[in-house]
Amino acid sequence: MVETSKNYNTFDYKKYNATNFYKVWDRKLGAYFTKDGKAVFKLFTFPDVLNVQLEIKPKNRCIQVFNMEKIEDVIWQITLEKGIINHQDRYRFLITYKDGEVITVKDPCSMLQDAYFKWSRIYNHFLYNWQDKNWMELKDKRKISRIDNNTNQLSSVQSLMIYEMHIGTYTKEGTFKAAKEKLYKLSNELKFNAIEIMPVENTYSYNWGYDGVDKYAPNQTYGTPDDLKDFVNTAHNLGLNVIMDIVPNHFGPDITQLPQTGPYTDGVNCFGYKFNFEKEYSEYVRDFIIGTALNWVINYHCDGLRVDMTKFMCSDYTLKQMVAEVNYHCPHAFLIAEDGRDNDHRITRPFPQIEAEENEINHKKFIKKIRGNNISLSSLGFDSEWDFPFHKQIASSILGSWDCRIKNLCNFDYSLRDAQTRVKYVMSHDEIGNVDGTRLISKIMVNELNLNSKICECVQSEKCKKIAHAANNIVTALVSGKLETMNEEELKKFYNSNFIKEVIPIEKVLNAYLNAVKMHKLAIGKVYSIPGPKMIFQGDESANLAYFKFFRKFSNGPEPYLRDKGYEPGLPAFLDSKLDSVKVSEKYQYINKTTEVFVSDLNEICKNNIALTTGHIDKTIVHEFSDTHAIYCKKIYNEIFSISNFSNVAYLKNYGILFPKGQWKEIFNSDNIGYGGEGKYLNYELTKEPYNYISLPAYGIIFFEKI
Repeated sequence: MVETSKNYNTFDYKKYNATNFYKVWDRKLGAYFTKDGKAVFKLFTFPDVLNVQLEIKPKNRCIQVFNMEKIEDVIWQITLEKGIINHQDRYRFLITYKDGEVITVKDPCSMLQDAYFKWSRIYNHFLYNWQDKNWMELKDKRKISRIDNNTNQLSSVQSLMIYEMHIGTYTKEGTFKAAKEKLYKLSNELKFNAIEIMPVENTYSYNWGYDGVDKYAPNQTYGTPDDLKDFVNTAHNLGLNVIMDIVPNHFGPDITQLPQTGPYTDGVNCFGYKFNFEKEYSEYVRDFIIGTALNWVINYHCDGLRVDMTKFMCSDYTLKQMVAEVNYHCPHAFLIAEDGRDNDHRITRPFPQIEAEENEINHKKFIKKIRGNNISLSSLGFDSEWDFPFHKQIASSILGSWDCRIKNLCNFDYSLRDAQTRVKYVMSHDEIGNVDGTRLISKIMVNELNLNSKICECVQSEKCKKIAHAANNIVTALVSGKLETMNEEELKKFYNSNFIKEVIPIEKVLNAYLNAVKMHKLAIGKVYSIPGPKMIFQGDESANLAYFKFFRKFSNGPEPYLRDKGYEPGLPAFLDSKLDSVKVSEKYQYINKTTEVFVSDLNEICKNNIALTTGHIDKTIVHEFSDTHAIYCKKIYNEIFSISNFSNVAYLKNYGILFPKGQWKEIFNSDNIGYGGEGKYLNYELTKEPYNYISLPAYGIIFFEKI
């Protein structure tokens, strides 16, 4: 690894002024075509580099080498006339250091990577024929915008109903093309209005996407840049907003040439290489990483960005600059932070007219003038963030937390703080894959079947890893029809292979499964009962039982810590994580279909009731008992009152509850036959008095609308 001779200095905020903002796209790094067909190549490298050459490999022509010009202390550039290099031709850089060493590197900003560690390809974004003009010109009212614009009447960020997907596991083929074919169902049948794509940054082999190295280039295992554009284009024409998940907090740990290329990195953390955001030459690193955000919204027409683990960037200045740049170049594009700093209200606080605070996150009175507004690090300006407190409360209410403690509803009101700005969800890829790879239904089955007391002594030290896998294997054997075909000897062998020391009667497994599905729906219903953006992870809309494991394949073999997941990473884990990996017998397919109807109707109700999107929670009417919880949401002339039952006790016209004033009618009940319920605990009559006796299903949720 070549190291710069310069020493890094402490970052000095006072050195920078407002002119640093809004210029990133003008001074962008990497290789790109201009509108007149010229090709620009720009590389950020070490200050003591003696020479940089561009090596190109045009199709059907010999390799050519060009000397680049040093235009700044650490920037080398060359512009080639039209025709010298063409769309998708190969190129790379030759760097000569002061000791005479010459190394060959790919472009850190490669838009199309030939192979993980080989030539880069220049890509001409002007050539793609977009067909989403109305969408991009704000003529389609289904487009989500961060700007509350009454003229365009676009939807707000609070009205997001997000479907989180991983391109590689969403379909059997694992490609953009295959995923594109399923977008119609997401929009027209399931009625989502947004999809969030887990990162597609190119890296070594298949992975979740959070270990990207070529941060401008779509992962070649999913398809080409044009395939991704086709995917986005189709989504827009179906009324689906596209959110791209990006990872600006680290580079993946696999082979990367960045430490040899320039001062991009600043040591390592548990994820991989950290970025040099606040040391010498860090302004160019910020240009590099902010350019990745602009790449997805400008070149790929993404409507929003989900920014992965922002607190681990350790640079709120970079976050603020990223938000400012995206707001400037794409005013309607919205940004969602996954931050995790509880009670930190700076994350989604808007920019205008906020004074700086003393010693905020160790920075003193850092104030910048941007577009006439006094702003500081007391305001980062994101439009939303992931709702960790709500997720934890759902886990506690349904499971008693992941480690199966006693259920607890007493903190629901606390978890609803800032609900209108936070993305609420039951489980995301993290809570599935970073725990044990199993979904909520399997986790519930652990409790329902009391597997903690049935696990074999031989795996007591690994109980937490094995027990959820055992539950998942049992329930998938049930729904596939295999469990009921086993004889007594086969059943013993099956349970023993899953470290369960006794055979569980199939009737008990079935009842546990049906209860788990009810609780799964209840958790989703609770997400939809609260104003603000909402999200469901792929497969949960149909009660899918497929694992979602941490299946990443590393260039140097599986890392030791991955074995702590309780399974071996790599190809088997990847295949287990495919949505179609669990085959459901015809007998149980109704579970998947009725869950889809359940989710579709919730999306439709939110679409038609602004109290559940841009409304607010009236905390004067909130009922919270040991096993039930009610929420009253209001917005202008729309009011919704929802009641959740987290117990296995059902009430037939004998659950007494004080309603807000007025007459109310039931518009949603999880006991509906169409959702797989009994149809026994429905409320057909309008409420007449403030105090009413209603029917309330076990593990159920109901919505009332004020007339």
